[in-house]
Amino acid sequence: MSRLASFLGIAFAIVLLALSVFDYDQQQFIHAFFNWQALLLVLGGTLAAVLINYPLNQVWSIFPGVYKIFAREPRSDEDLINEIFDLAMLGKRKGVLAIENHLDNVDDKFLRTALNEMLLYQDKDKLREALQTRLMTTRLQELNSQEVFINMASYSPAFGMMGTVMGLIIMMTTEVNVDLNSLATSPTNDMLSGLLHGMGLALVTTFYGVLLANMLFLPIAGKLKVLSEQDLLRNEMIIHAVVAIKGNEPALLIKEQLMSFVHEKTRQRLGELV
Repeated sequence: MSRLASFLGIAFAIVLLALSVFDYDQQQFIHAFFNWQALLLVLGGTLAAVLINYPLNQVWSIFPGVYKIFAREPRSDEDLINEIFDLAMLGKRKGVLAIENHLDNVDDKFLRTALNEMLLYQDKDKLREALQTRLMTTRLQELNSQEVFINMASYSPAFGMMGTVMGLIIMMTTEVNVDLNSLATSPTNDMLSGLLHGMGLALVTTFYGVLLANMLFLPIAGKLKVLSEQDLLRNEMIIHAVVAIKGNEPALLIKEQLMSFVHEKTRQRLGELV
């Protein structure tokens, strides 16, 4: 549902923008809103600022962040708990080493890593410590990706304003020159019309900056934050389960403990399956 919500949001934004920039009297889109130079200035300036601000490997985290929002669907807690329950039952019947043969069938990356770590460590406390360290590293990487998008949201309106100032400077100096050279022949109305038209074009860069910041960069950062917090809770649940499996605790007890991590409705569904 997370991926569907992302695509619905983008689709709704596109429809809303299209309806807003459409001239219903002329039955056409208002061409003043489409300016590739203004868009290039905002996007190019934002990218340049990000490259200056961050090392290249952190800039590259933009793409995994976009992939996480639009292409990856988080796994449900119910499916994850049921899979952990099956693994715990297997470990209880045939021993912890029997889980190694089923690692290729585990889709969740962190669960697969945690199970690998479980086979390496003999001490439960050291296992928990290693998994917590790995979780913290993953968390920091996700926070770095969020920070890049938040800063992009602050850069783009600034570059939009810069483009507007540049456009106004060019417009004003051009108008002054025209006025001095052809003062007797240029009607005042034409000059005023040209001034307002140029001002409208100059403001397009601010429009692009605000649009990208509030309809793209900030929502992406917010969605990454939500998904990151969900992953954090889910990975904490995985750590608790893997340490419990290492301690050879009963599978039903492990499942009961994991229910405290999930929503009440999921807990009820899981209870019906026990």
